[in-house]
Amino acid sequence: MEPDYKNIISHIDIDRNLGAIEYFSFHGIEDENVFEFKDDFEIGNDSIELQLIKSKAYKEALILRLKKSDGTYSDTWKDFLKEEQKTFGGTKIFYIDMECNKLLVLSLPNEMRNKINMVITRLNKINNKISRINAKIKKENLDVYASRLKNKDTDKKKDDIINFINQNLRV
Repeated sequence: MEPDYKNIISHIDIDRNLGAIEYFSFHGIEDENVFEFKDDFEIGNDSIELQLIKSKAYKEALILRLKKSDGTYSDTWKDFLKEEQKTFGGTKIFYIDMECNKLLVLSLPNEMRNKINMVITRLNKINNKISRINAKIKKENLDVYASRLKNKDTDKKKDDIINFINQNLRV
């Protein structure tokens, strides 16, 4: 069986609708607004960060919804996000919900802008990585197309259409 074409990985984007962003006072780990992030609070977090959360030192909270169409890449996104969510000391900059639909940012009073800046820097780093992976996928798809053209049993029309999409659609 011949190899099939691979799909491009969508970049991570934040939903910019006002209704998609939640900004509120943080009242602790038991707050219903942050319940869906509880697992990420407790798993793989450094002890100082966990103490800041449990002692309610953080006063501000922000939930950002990620834009995605069908959830196809949530595992890939989750892996990249987990890789980039920590500082060198092991403190988490943001938290990820189980479905990888939302990010939670906690901050000390009047520090949210600095924390958001760190999150955006990390998301840009992930998107650069995704761009490099997508360039590799495009090259592999060209190789698949070239190899499939040699086979008489392939559906040349479909291969030509997919190749046209691979070469011309900017995503």
